[in-house]
Amino acid sequence: MNIKKYAIILLSKRDYFEKELKEKLYKKGYSKEEIDNVIKELKEEGYINDEKLLNRYKELSLQKGYSTLKLKKKLYQKTEITQNLSEEEELLSALNLLEKSFKKEKNFINVVKFLKNRGFSWNTIQKAVKKFLDGE
Repeated sequence: MNIKKYAIILLSKRDYFEKELKEKLYKKGYSKEEIDNVIKELKEEGYINDEKLLNRYKELSLQKGYSTLKLKKKLYQKTEITQNLSEEEELLSALNLLEKSFKKEKNFINVVKFLKNRGFSWNTIQKAVKKFLDGE
């Protein structure tokens, strides 16, 4: 199958970061030169846009309640681009996660352990627990 056609089929199912798509094409048996050429074409045509995808991925991570560490780990697997959540974004992410996970019992120790085990910074944990337990 034509490499460009195969790449477009992959991209029609979901968006890929450049690094992910290169790995998929390489595993399919295409040469590095062919892959580089088709990636360049797809970028020029607007099929691949790492920055736009990165922003969407960041928004999704906030909704899911990912910490900065978890976001970095996930992105490292998919692309060379690194992204940090701001303190406000990480706090929002922690609060989203707490609201989804703690419906009834809101014990201080359990909430702190829960956030700590998910990689949130101590500063964010303190702010999130205070807001969450005070019901703000």
